[in-house]
Amino acid sequence: MVVNLKNLLEWAHSSSTRKQYQRMWAFFTRFHATYFHSAYPSLPLSVATLTLFVSYLHACQLAPTTVTSYLSAISYVHKLQGLPDPTKTFVIQKLLTAVNRSRSADNRLPITRSILHQLLASLQHTNSSASQRTTLSAMFLVAFYGFFRVGELTTKSRVSFSNVLQYSNVSFRMNSADICGVKLTLTRFKHNTNNRPHDIIIDREDSLPFCPVKSLLAYLRLRGHSHGPLFCTFDGSRITTRYFNSELRRCLIFCGLDNSRYKSRSFRIGAACLAAKQGYSDPQIRALGRWHSDAFKVYIRPVALHANST
Repeated sequence: MVVNLKNLLEWAHSSSTRKQYQRMWAFFTRFHATYFHSAYPSLPLSVATLTLFVSYLHACQLAPTTVTSYLSAISYVHKLQGLPDPTKTFVIQKLLTAVNRSRSADNRLPITRSILHQLLASLQHTNSSASQRTTLSAMFLVAFYGFFRVGELTTKSRVSFSNVLQYSNVSFRMNSADICGVKLTLTRFKHNTNNRPHDIIIDREDSLPFCPVKSLLAYLRLRGHSHGPLFCTFDGSRITTRYFNSELRRCLIFCGLDNSRYKSRSFRIGAACLAAKQGYSDPQIRALGRWHSDAFKVYIRPVALHANST
């Protein structure tokens, strides 16, 4: 039986899941065309075919969770057709176990609060533009205190921007006549299967050298009130992930930190570590970081792994 996964999923899943499964099926068909000389695999797939595919994904150095996602797409289309699920066979399950055990350790380090302050101070030396420094300061602080993924704040290109945090998603919280915090509402993010908006509350931190709310206010005074992504350049261009990572790398190098171990995800790792240190429960940390599972626990690092204290 030859199957078109795109047609099968047209009605069966949310838009984000459907697109993910379609993308993964397209990847599988390219693999099948290369190694089996046919881009239209027949169902049910054989265990031998799946074994080779899993081995291929592992050779591409994909994470075990990503390998499992590919198999989920394959599993689902078999279930839709009422066919036996080859991904649940003994051989494939044992192969997945082996893939998980061979996973290399995540060596990314958390950006702690003290490291965050070093990075913010370094902007005076790594970037000659006052407006860019203001933007990057706000982005670094929001990324840390909001547990943000870099893809929620920056775009992969200067054209696509609908999936990032928007200016209209920002509102400030008041205490009498004073601003005491900011609310950032995410409408699109990973694992948001019910398409409900998620509010991120960041409080004012007057006792610290760098306050996320004050920094965001300073940025917004320069940005203005135009619609579109929250973070953009002052000529209206979108801020790309590549630009953000490049500027972060410059700061890390200036601070003498290993830029191979500190990445944009290190803001998120650092936020999870700080929350754990402050006594937040697992469900609270999961909610703060919008994690779908307990995957965040791999981010809670022993103090010995931290380059600096928080």
